[in-house]
Amino acid sequence: MTAARILIVEDERIVAEDLRLTLIQMGYDVTGSVATGEEAVTLVREHSPDLILMDIFLAGKMDGITATGEIRKFSAVPVIYLTAFADKTIMDKAKITEPYGYILKPYQERELHTIIEISLYKYQIDQQLRESEEKLRQMNEILEVRVRERTADLDHQVHFLQQLIDTIPSPVYYKDTDLRYLGCNRTFEGYLGVSRDAIIGKTVTDFAPGDLATLTMNKDRYLLSHHGVQVYQMKYPHHDGSLRDLIVKKATFSDDSGKALGIIGVWMDISDRVRAEEALVESEKRFRAVVQDQSELIYRFRVDRRILFANKAFLDYFALDEQKTVGYIFRLPVFPDDQHAVDAHFASLAPDHPLGLIEYRCTRSDGTIAWQQWSNRAFFDTAGNVTEYQSVGRDITRKKEIEEQQRRAYHQIEQNLQQFAILNDHIRNPLAVIMMLAGIREDDESRKIIEKSREIDDILGKLHQGYLESEKVRMFLRTHYDIEG
Repeated sequence: MTAARILIVEDERIVAEDLRLTLIQMGYDVTGSVATGEEAVTLVREHSPDLILMDIFLAGKMDGITATGEIRKFSAVPVIYLTAFADKTIMDKAKITEPYGYILKPYQERELHTIIEISLYKYQIDQQLRESEEKLRQMNEILEVRVRERTADLDHQVHFLQQLIDTIPSPVYYKDTDLRYLGCNRTFEGYLGVSRDAIIGKTVTDFAPGDLATLTMNKDRYLLSHHGVQVYQMKYPHHDGSLRDLIVKKATFSDDSGKALGIIGVWMDISDRVRAEEALVESEKRFRAVVQDQSELIYRFRVDRRILFANKAFLDYFALDEQKTVGYIFRLPVFPDDQHAVDAHFASLAPDHPLGLIEYRCTRSDGTIAWQQWSNRAFFDTAGNVTEYQSVGRDITRKKEIEEQQRRAYHQIEQNLQQFAILNDHIRNPLAVIMMLAGIREDDESRKIIEKSREIDDILGKLHQGYLESEKVRMFLRTHYDIEG
């Protein structure tokens, strides 16, 4: 499917650039970005965009409303107004140009995407309805000519028209100016659960619940008094007991003099789409509830560091306000000495290696330095470009402190053992001299000296053996626990 081409008319360069990047990320084609109404009119003539985002207040002599009025003279392209002021006078003036919607600044990406999609969809349906109107108008002209020329063929033409609308898969009906049904197709019969003969001559009050019937009658009367086209959404009880979501499109039909003869209406069943949207919303609510309950620090962000989601643990840990964080650009307060390693870590994530683990320090709101461990996952588009990241972290400051204490204790033991080894040599060397001198004499006193010297040497030997055994322990700690760091 070809991406919708959107024209941006915004005189604030930063806002215009932000809109352009946002629209591109949403998958749209930005056909241009201009700052004046005059440029907008010219660009619409040259490129015929699918939709226009129009700022009401523009630089130059022509504001957004005036520019839209000029565009309406030659194009029905849908226009969505951007404004920072919801002034009633301005809105009333803007309504004359028949915009497809309004977006108040600062806008939310989801709101922007939703109103664009709805506007494109409504425009598509309006186009289809206008084409249907034109076809019906042409058919009526043909029928009128044939009726005048060959009255005998009237029944045949009416039968042909009925067969035609019966082939339309959506419910179709038409009423007179008294709002009584003149006819319908088979699909409409199926919705009401009664035959066409039982429908003709009746009004909506004979089939629909009271509040729905009143709503329909009021809208029909308004349409007859104002002519044109009418579009709205409603829920209607199908005869099978289900409640269907419908888009109702109605238009008046007239005689040669322009006098309204009645209303023709088409229902478009969007129940499946609505259910899918509701299921998606419910699924997102459940996901958010699960994530919010986690003690880990969890957040998602785009490549430009704009936060898409942050759970309560993350917001509390960094003392952030959700309203001022989600939807805005935010960078973790990484300790400066660790920033290079963090940048290299994210740069290493690729489609074939999207997940990575890293430990680094951050500065908290109270000024303290804390260690965190983060598991980061990158998400990519079909071209292999990163679209967003998801990070799950936890505070490991206490773990780092324990590791540091272990390293210090190990180094202290190492120093003590080294000092013992030196002391061992300092004792044994003089002891050997004492034993040698005592061995020269063979009296009792010398034998006692030699005996005690051997006892001391034996004790030193056992201590040396313990030193050797401790070296094995140190080797084990270095190999398996990296205790030296």
